[in-house]
Amino acid sequence: MKSILKCPVCNLSLEKNEKQCVCLNNHSYDISSKGYINLLLANQKKTKDPGDSKEMMEGRKDFLNRGYYHTFSDRLNEIIISNISEKNINILDAGCGEGYFLARLKEAIYANESKCLLSKQFNFFGVDISKSAVTYAVKRDKEINFIVSSNFNLPIMPNTIDVIIRNFAPSDDLELKRVLKDNGKLIVVTPGIEHLYGLKEILYVNARKHAEKETTFEGFKLINRSEVKYNIHLEDRESVKNLIRMTPYYWTFDNAMREKAIETSKLSTALHFNISVYEKCH
Repeated sequence: MKSILKCPVCNLSLEKNEKQCVCLNNHSYDISSKGYINLLLANQKKTKDPGDSKEMMEGRKDFLNRGYYHTFSDRLNEIIISNISEKNINILDAGCGEGYFLARLKEAIYANESKCLLSKQFNFFGVDISKSAVTYAVKRDKEINFIVSSNFNLPIMPNTIDVIIRNFAPSDDLELKRVLKDNGKLIVVTPGIEHLYGLKEILYVNARKHAEKETTFEGFKLINRSEVKYNIHLEDRESVKNLIRMTPYYWTFDNAMREKAIETSKLSTALHFNISVYEKCH
């Protein structure tokens, strides 16, 4: 299969060999010893080491491995699989973190006994701006193409992706549209109004639910929306700490919130997700 990766310097297609990706202009990018490709240029970074830190990724990995998000992940996989239609399928997780959701999707696809699915060829791509995240992702599944890059400058050739997953990650509408094939699907996960409300009640004096808002994407039409909502119960301090590390609240802690978080050894909270399916318009 021809590579769909794009040179971040000149935008030509990259050809992948054993140790490098190289374009026709001879720009080359080493495949790291761990197995990922770094296509994030220095001028695309706002900080020396952008994205989530190694500490945050370690906490996220441990929390997700305990299965609290399995129910949501299973439902997300069902929705993605029901939107697969082409013969050769390129799937991109834009903002893949440490690879949990993409690796579980791959497992679900290959465990599915439908003849329709088994007759297709799948290629999986995960992009994240955090080198720490991608390092953990490769450990989770070495067969997935994990890439250090930005959702605002995706290292993917135009009109090559069948399904994009955007799970709580920031992105650029025009970039998503550029890489997606005509009639390709964009699966967007956003927080439901009660998402992590039990955690908010502990951290904030006046806890507020998420605002209910319609998300629109330029060049896309909404074709389906689903909701996943259930409660989880954390029974130890480490799990509570790891959950907090996964959230945006981690970046905005004041000392009072930090103390509350440290003191919390048990937590019950709702997980609430909206899963929206969009189709790229011609």
